[in-house]
Order: sequence, then C-alpha cells, then structure tokens
Amino acid sequence: MRTKSILVIGGAGKIGKKFILSLPKKNKIYLYDKNLPKNISFKEFNCIKGNLLNSADLKKIPKKIDIVFFLLGLTGGPQSMDINNLRKFLDYNCETLLLFLKTIKKIKLKKIVFTSTEQVYGDANKGLLKDNRFEPKPINYYGASKLIAEKILYNFYEKSKINIDILRIPRVIGVRNDDIISKIIISAKKKNKIYLSKTNAKFNFIHINDLLDAFNLCLSKTKTGFRILNIFNNSKPLKLKDIAKKINVNLNKNLKINYINKKKITEHNPLDLRISNIDTKKKLKWKPLFDIDKIIRELVNIQK
Repeated sequence: MRTKSILVIGGAGKIGKKFILSLPKKNKIYLYDKNLPKNISFKEFNCIKGNLLNSADLKKIPKKIDIVFFLLGLTGGPQSMDINNLRKFLDYNCETLLLFLKTIKKIKLKKIVFTSTEQVYGDANKGLLKDNRFEPKPINYYGASKLIAEKILYNFYEKSKINIDILRIPRVIGVRNDDIISKIIISAKKKNKIYLSKTNAKFNFIHINDLLDAFNLCLSKTKTGFRILNIFNNSKPLKLKDIAKKINVNLNKNLKINYINKKKITEHNPLDLRISNIDTKKKLKWKPLFDIDKIIRELVNIQK
C-alpha cells in the first residue's frame, strides 16, 4: 500500500483516537477536531484544532489529502425525540458536512468515508434486510439527520464522482467502560445487582476491533464508487434483559434484574432492528470476529 494523506475529522473522539492509532505510521495523518487529545501518543500526528461551523477554521483544512474519514457528529439518546433539539442535530450532522464539502471543491480528493448510524433504518423489523434498496424511515431526529447527511453525500458523489463509503454502525463496544453492556457488568460485579432501563427495544452492537477492520478495508481501496455498508456483526439484536441473562451466565451468578424507570417512557430506539451484513462482507471482504457472546465474555474479563 502506497503512502496516503489521511484526514480524520472528529479524530479526537473515542472512536477517532482508536482509529488514528491503528493506522500504519507510513501514512501522513491529520487529526482535525475542536478538542485536541492531550495524550503524548498523538504528538507524532498533524493535529489541527478546528470547528467546521467556524468559517475561519474551515481554512485550516489541508489542501493535499487523499482520503477523509468524517467521524464528526452528534449522537442520539432520549433528546433525539424532542423537536426542540432538531436544529442541533441538523447543525452537527448536516451543516458541518455541507460546509466541509463546499471547502474541498478544489481539493483532488480520492475518497470520503462517512460514519452514519443504524438509527436511519427506524423499525426495520420484518426479518433480515437483504440489501439497501428501500427508503429508510428513522424514528428520531438523530437518525433523520444522518439520513439527510447520506443524501447530501450521494448528491455530492453524483456531481464530483469522488468515491464515498457510508458506514451504518450500531452501538460500538470496547472503546471505554461507559457503554451499556459495561455498565451492567460493573454494577453486577460491584453491587451484586443488575440495573436496566425499562424498554422493549432490541439492541445491536459492534466491537471496536471489527469497526477498525472495516475502516482499514475502506482505506485500502479508493476506486469503489458510492457504497452503503452495514457494519453489523452476525448476532441477532437482543433485549437488555437477555443481555443481562448472558452476563449472569458469564459471572456464574443469578442476580436479580432491577428496572431504573418504572414509568413508561417515549422510546427513542428502534424496537427490533434486524439488518443484514451479507452485502458488506462481500464488498469489503470483511469478516466480523466478535459476536455478542464474545463481546460479553471479553467485557466480563476486563471489568475486574
């Protein structure tokens, strides 16, 4: 693989930092973020402090880059159901992208890799989806804003013919111990109790190593056209109570499940999101190594 000039926008986020440290050192790597990492490990990279919503900071974008990984964005949660937050999601997930694309018009860019979300699908609960040939219907403003961003990128591709990979990603596990599974395990070990939110939703997960593998496979080939890639492992989505049962088995315990919220809440998660990764595995030659059972076993061993 020849040396590439890589720009990682949102590179100081928890996924961005892991990705940058995984890149071959022979590449020229730029980290662009409004908050730069203080870790000494990042001093060897070209760190640029910038906010894409600031016109002056847009001028800091390097003029000679081959590939951009656009990891920037505002994630969801209960606030993604509140229309008062719509402007915020549009600013961080759409406006930043539009301003960036306008800025790079004169740059001879080869490829953009964009992180989207499973939330664009909404309640796709009629069995495994074989392909992407249908119109997603997100149920929250987070998913809606990411879907708009995808359409912005498709329009940009049609005009520029710059290669674009859109990665639709579920919850990422193995970055820090603040993910939903780690929190359950920590509570089970320290308090001998399991606390869950009361929800009927089923959840999908991807291990950070599988995600980084997909990133690097996107990096390895530039002439790929426009692709939408489902970065899902081979496990079916699970309810939190089923995840808690698996944690109990791994801990060799039978801890009682306690529900945090007794009242009915507005559900911001898709209820049963079953998405196929078959097309992605073929296109990327990608093989996810962590199913949900392996993820839980690893986290149980880590959270000592």
